Amino acid sequence: MEFVTEFLEEAKQLEHFMTENRRYLHQHAEAGCELPMTVSFVKEKLEEIGLEPKEICQSGILAEIKGEKPGKTILLRADMDALPMEEENELPFRTRTKAAHTCGHDIHTSMLLGAAKILYDHRATLCGTVKLMFQPGEEVGLGARKMIDAGILENPKVDAAFGMHTMFGWNAPAFAYGKGFTTSFLDEFEITIKGVGCHGAMPHLGIDPINVGFHIYSAYQALVAREMPPTETASLTIGRFTSGTRSNVMPESAVIEGTMRTYDRSLRERMLKRLQEVAEHCGEMFHAQVQFRWLSNIPAVYSDPELSGQFAQCIQEYVGDYIKSSQCTMTFSEDFGFVAEKVPSSLFMVGCKVDGCDAQHHNPKVLFDESVLVYGAAAYAGCAYGWLQKTLSDID
Repeated sequence: MEFVTEFLEEAKQLEHFMTENRRYLHQHAEAGCELPMTVSFVKEKLEEIGLEPKEICQSGILAEIKGEKPGKTILLRADMDALPMEEENELPFRTRTKAAHTCGHDIHTSMLLGAAKILYDHRATLCGTVKLMFQPGEEVGLGARKMIDAGILENPKVDAAFGMHTMFGWNAPAFAYGKGFTTSFLDEFEITIKGVGCHGAMPHLGIDPINVGFHIYSAYQALVAREMPPTETASLTIGRFTSGTRSNVMPESAVIEGTMRTYDRSLRERMLKRLQEVAEHCGEMFHAQVQFRWLSNIPAVYSDPELSGQFAQCIQEYVGDYIKSSQCTMTFSEDFGFVAEKVPSSLFMVGCKVDGCDAQHHNPKVLFDESVLVYGAAAYAGCAYGWLQKTLSDID
């Protein structure tokens, strides 16, 4: 196959620009939905390109590239938030804040800034509109929903959406994608158990919330082993179990927090009900009060099969023959799922493994190969430009 390499060559010319951007974002990492330094920096870079970015909700940036030819509208998305954690490495651009980009969102943002420059320079032949979505709060499952509520998918209405995420399955250059649900549904919950505190020498006078919590924990393992079909993929994790302050005092309360990840919608609905039932019935069994609360519910990303195939073709044409898998599914969750619920979407993975580094996402020692910036920027630009061209005949 003969590749159209123009976008890749332009991305290579922007490598220094993207690397500098990535390192600034890495040093000034911010977590959650309040990203003042990040927003100021990204808006400044977009304005330097020639765009007019708008903060349509707290820390949510929208910029539009309008082609000089008619066509559809595509959304390109990058998340900008970091994690509230320490970083453990010797990088010269190690974070200076109390947050760290250990999930690669600084890579995503820098790739999309590079793509914005490429697409803006090609606006004379661009067919339609490209919306650039720089979002906060992916790690807390709030950013995409807030930007949708602020109208990012309207005026003009978005016809398709494309996003990418770093992965460590391959070295750069490498891309992988799936068809159908390609990330997990994520459901986070909190269980507060209220018992009756007493002296440790007289446990019969109290109601032990730790005992109730233990039975809930044990019953949840049985849910996975006996109520989830062996042919389905699901995980149930308790990440927090806290109670008490002294060895000789039965505490008044205990708190459990956990997550469930599933891929099948019907299984998810059934298990959502069972998690709450089991917790409440364990409380009744031991005369404790149990309050079950959902902390977040993030839908799985549904990668439209036809659209994913079209984007894969665009990557082959504009970047190169770097598709490593077309059957890729990820165990993590992604709030890009909220976008995929509204418009046809696809999420691609982009390889950036650093040889010798075994740390994974959300690990304080994780490293990312910066050479991925070139290929990611070319893929963002190529998928937008190519898809808009290929769908001209679909316009009414």
